[in-house]
Amino acid sequence: MAQIENQAIEVIPTLLVGDNSFDADAIPFCTLCIEVDDRRIRFCIVRDEKMECIWLEDYNFDVVLSQEEVFDRLKKIFTGHLLWSSNHWKNVRIAINSHAFSLIPSLIFEKDSAPSYLEFALGHPVNDDERVLYHELPLVHANNVFSIPKVWYNWMVTHFESSDLSFYHLTSPLIIGALVSHAEHQEIKVVSVFLEKGYFTLVVTESEQLILCNRFKFSQPQELAYIILFALNELNFSPEEMKVLCYGEVSLLADNYIELGRFFPNIQIGTGPTTLRYSTHCGDIPGHRYFGLFNTYLVSS
Repeated sequence: MAQIENQAIEVIPTLLVGDNSFDADAIPFCTLCIEVDDRRIRFCIVRDEKMECIWLEDYNFDVVLSQEEVFDRLKKIFTGHLLWSSNHWKNVRIAINSHAFSLIPSLIFEKDSAPSYLEFALGHPVNDDERVLYHELPLVHANNVFSIPKVWYNWMVTHFESSDLSFYHLTSPLIIGALVSHAEHQEIKVVSVFLEKGYFTLVVTESEQLILCNRFKFSQPQELAYIILFALNELNFSPEEMKVLCYGEVSLLADNYIELGRFFPNIQIGTGPTTLRYSTHCGDIPGHRYFGLFNTYLVSS
């Protein structure tokens, strides 16, 4: 476990691992990846020259937080941390995990219509305190439109003004990771399931092409299995022909995994992206749990 010299921090990491030799002099040669939602804030550092993950911190919260509460914790972590407080990272890549996103084919995408695309997906106007963003995913010939609280966006842009800053919706690194993993497994049809408490993101790929990406709410393992089976049935895919890879908050003994195993004979826990290297300090991190965070680095790499 790495030791760091922090000022007083009220937010304590659930997990902290890192290379003790890393210091502020290395920051201009590294990328800081951040994943944020209403239950967690995660960071990892990648040394660009070797594409090597050398540091990870995970802050998990027991309850769902409001936008203001998440922002308060973000500021406390950044202002109290000697590493995160630097604004001289080579790159900073931020993934927002939320329900507000929409994948729009590049052929019909118009940047001026980005708010309208998101409003159509949400079924209601975007809140005035949200900023609509988008970025291109050339690998799937689409643009991912999403929103971020304006107060988060403005603070991050100011804090990292000396870095090359990028914002993504978390579904983008999940899609990239799923497609790369698909190629590595050499399967025709793959279902990638990214589990978190009360929600999951479903990515279906065929012949290394994206077929479906959506985020669903669920409360019971049976509901999880039903939603996936229904989606596959709509695509005319049978459970027996699918390779299922599970990521996120899951283990071999988890009820969700056991329930899915009743319907999918070809199921396993996924791994972290093999495109990245991992320092000896980060080698034991469960890659499936931080699949989205790690792939945030790879969206633009």
